[in-house]
Amino acid sequence: MRIALLLLGALIGPAQASWTWSDALTVNTVEGEKIFLHMESANRQSVAVSGGSVGVVWEDNRDSSPQCYLAIKPLSAKQFQPEIRLSQAECYEPVVVALGAGQFVAAWEEAGHVHARRIPGGAAIKLTEAESAQATLAVGAGKLYAAWAEQAGRFRRITVASLLATVDSLRVSHVQPVEATAPADEQGWPALAVAGDGSVTVAWEDRRNRHTVPMVSSSLNGRSFAAPARLTDIESGSSDGLGAGMGAMRPTLSAWGKQGVAAAWLDKRDFLSGYDVYAALDEGARRYGRNLKVQDSFGDNMVQWHAKIIGDASGRLLAVWDDARDGTPDVWMAEWNGKSFGDDEAVPAASGIGEQSDPVAALDASGNLHVVWLDRDEKRGVRVRYVQGVPR
Repeated sequence: MRIALLLLGALIGPAQASWTWSDALTVNTVEGEKIFLHMESANRQSVAVSGGSVGVVWEDNRDSSPQCYLAIKPLSAKQFQPEIRLSQAECYEPVVVALGAGQFVAAWEEAGHVHARRIPGGAAIKLTEAESAQATLAVGAGKLYAAWAEQAGRFRRITVASLLATVDSLRVSHVQPVEATAPADEQGWPALAVAGDGSVTVAWEDRRNRHTVPMVSSSLNGRSFAAPARLTDIESGSSDGLGAGMGAMRPTLSAWGKQGVAAAWLDKRDFLSGYDVYAALDEGARRYGRNLKVQDSFGDNMVQWHAKIIGDASGRLLAVWDDARDGTPDVWMAEWNGKSFGDDEAVPAASGIGEQSDPVAALDASGNLHVVWLDRDEKRGVRVRYVQGVPR
C-alpha cells in the first residue's frame, strides 16, 4: 500500500506535497573552493525568525581563520543583507535565537570561552571565565537561557545560565551546573528548550556509562535541576560482546505545544545500518515516552546525519536531517501526525544533483518553515542556502 501511494504521489507531482516552497537563496556573500563553511552547533540552532526577519549563523575561514558570521533578511526582502562578523579570535559553533521585533541573540565559542551578543546594537560578552565550548541558547515564556560544556577538573560538565537582555545589552543573571558533583566522564553538546510553562529542559551527550548516552534534566526556575535521566529507552550493555552499549549522539530539543518538549538525536541501536534519527516526546509531565524512529523504511538502510527537531506552540512538530538514500546527501523531513512520524519528504531545493546537507530549521509565528543547509558544488565551493515553506 505504501509503495502504491508513493508511486501515485510521484505521478501527481509536487502539488501534493504538504508545503509550498519559495525559491532558494544563497545566504553567504563570499564563496570559493578553499572556503569551508560549517553549521555544527550544539542543538543545531543556526536559524531563527524574529518578527519580520530571519537570521542565520555559520562559521567559515574566509579570513584565514575560522570566524563566526550572522546574516539577516527581512522576510519581505529578496535577498539577505551582507553578513556581519561576530568574532575577533578563532570562533566555532555559533547559535542564534529570536527575541522578537527583529532582535536576536547569538552565542559562540571564541578563544576557549563562550560568548554572546544581542543584535543589533549590543556588544559581545563572555558568559564564563572558565574554559568552555559548545554553547547553545533557548528563549520562551519571557525567559532567555544559555548552556555550554564547561571544564570542571578532568572533564567537562553541562552548565546553564539565565541571561537578561535589555534594549542594547546582555548580561548573565545566574549560572548553575546541572549537577553539582564533579563529572565522572565527559559531558558535551547541550541542547536547551523553554516550555510554555516557563520550565527549562537541557539534554546532552554523557559518557558516565562508558558509552555516549543522551541525558536530560529539567528545572522549573533554571536554578535547581532534576536528577539526569536517559533519553534512550535501551539500557547500557554490550552487544555481541562489543563495547559498553550502543552509540547515540547530538541530542536536539524544541518546545512543543502548550507545555511539551520534544527531543531528537542520532541513534546507532541498529549498528549495521549506522545512525538513525530517533525522537522522544514529553507532553508536559517532564517525562519522556518511548523512543520513536523518525525516518521511514526507505531510509532504514542508510546512515542519517545532522538531525534537528522543530516544534511550535500550536503543536506542529517535525524533524529534518540529511541522508544519501538517492546517491548523494539530500535534506529530508518528517512530520508528527499525533501517532507517529509520517512519510519522509525531500525539501525540493535541498535535494537532487550535488550534495545538500547539515540542515537547520525554524517555524515562525505563522507556521511557516524556514530551512537552511549547506550546498556543496565542485566549482563554486560550499554555500549556505535558505528556503521558506508555507504549509498547504
